[in-house]
Amino acid sequence: MRHNFLLDDNIIYHAIRGVDRHDNPDDTAARLIQTIVEVCHLLSIHDVVRVRYIKILGKLKHERAPHLEPSYFFNQLLKRADKRILQYDELPSLPEGTKVPKKDEYLVQAALISRPLVITADEELYGAIKGQPVLGLEALRPHEALQWAREKPEG
Repeated sequence: MRHNFLLDDNIIYHAIRGVDRHDNPDDTAARLIQTIVEVCHLLSIHDVVRVRYIKILGKLKHERAPHLEPSYFFNQLLKRADKRILQYDELPSLPEGTKVPKKDEYLVQAALISRPLVITADEELYGAIKGQPVLGLEALRPHEALQWAREKPEG
């Protein structure tokens, strides 16, 4: 089955820096992105999310990247039409009564459009999605997403 993922921008940061959410050496996010590319899964990228990805890539483009160069992410996932679904719809409102971290509202709103698997290393966002079934979203931590990404698409 071909999975559709939406990466929180912290995953891009972790993949390029080769760290986990505590800045300890960890290549899980880099392996996740490489696996998404190799196994032919898709990324849902709303224009608001794309702009954030590009800002992160710009900030990290001169950093020593132990696992994944910023250009790899840009070339493999932002430029290739077979690896991503670009979305330009107006961001929907959050369902009434739901609470997500203010800094992550845009990401949850983008996810509500196509309902991809939301990948985040942010425990607050992860808990908000998991704890509110009304959102109809699935959140995964990077190591969980890596297991999903390893599944080969059928056909």
